Amino acid sequence: MNKLTCIFFILLSCSLSVIAQNKSITDDLNTTKAGQGKVVIYQDDAIKNMVGSTVRTSASTSGTTDVESQLSVVSDNNSTKTFVKAKGYRIQVYSGSDQKRSKNEAQYRKDAVQSAYPNMDATISYASPVWRVRVGNFKTHEQAQQALSEMKDKLPSFGREMRIVEDVIKVAVD
Repeated sequence: MNKLTCIFFILLSCSLSVIAQNKSITDDLNTTKAGQGKVVIYQDDAIKNMVGSTVRTSASTSGTTDVESQLSVVSDNNSTKTFVKAKGYRIQVYSGSDQKRSKNEAQYRKDAVQSAYPNMDATISYASPVWRVRVGNFKTHEQAQQALSEMKDKLPSFGREMRIVEDVIKVAVD
């Protein structure tokens, strides 16, 4: 009986010590410790609440959703929405390394996509010697595939070169 009581108190003290260590990483960094430097973190409370928490995603109830309505939340450049970067998918509309015409072609394709889809985020990137145009911010490959098929119908001259690529995307924080 003594051994059982002793084991019970040891387990109880271990569990209480684990519960007592419920500080976030930012709280731990902000505390002053002797012999160490001082770290001060300035951040929005929304970020502080997100650190260490899990992200909940809800699956769409219908398999077919309007792509443009999903994109307008992410790509509204005039609002004061907060965005986070995450892994996702984008549609690569152009990739070229011709030194004389690739920059102009990239700008032309970006403008064409933005005139056809004004709510879709489009970016031009340059990593010597390649110019790329990537559009959209899609969380899933299925969303990107649906948008790609719509874009191939609306912009058939770009169709052969368009493809889905993994990229860092902007996701709106609610």
